[in-house]
Amino acid sequence: MTQKRGKKVILPVHTELLFALEVERDKRKPTPADLVLMNPSTGAPLTRPRLCDRMLALGHRAGVATAHPHRFRDTLAVDMLTRGASPYDVAKMLGDTIETAEKHYTPFVRELRERVRANLESDAGIESSS
Repeated sequence: MTQKRGKKVILPVHTELLFALEVERDKRKPTPADLVLMNPSTGAPLTRPRLCDRMLALGHRAGVATAHPHRFRDTLAVDMLTRGASPYDVAKMLGDTIETAEKHYTPFVRELRERVRANLESDAGIESSS
């Protein structure tokens, strides 16, 4: 569930991560009400501030400055657009509106602008010579 709009979104997960999550699920045998993220040091549910701390530490180790959770969200959105996803696709994956996806993410995608330019300069369209 997204925090801001309360929308349910289903994200595709890399095969290796899915496998690791399935192994952990099979070990823990959680109920639908159980929390997913646990603090590995204490075994207690991972709080939001602690998750942010872990994200910052992970980013620091990877050499990524200010690696807060929204940075990964932004990166996912721009990466999807770069790989050919539409603003509609991005909005659905993030639980945002199309307008929000277009406003916040498309300005950073040079490939998107190049695809649009190529489409506009092609001979295809209503005025093409057939």
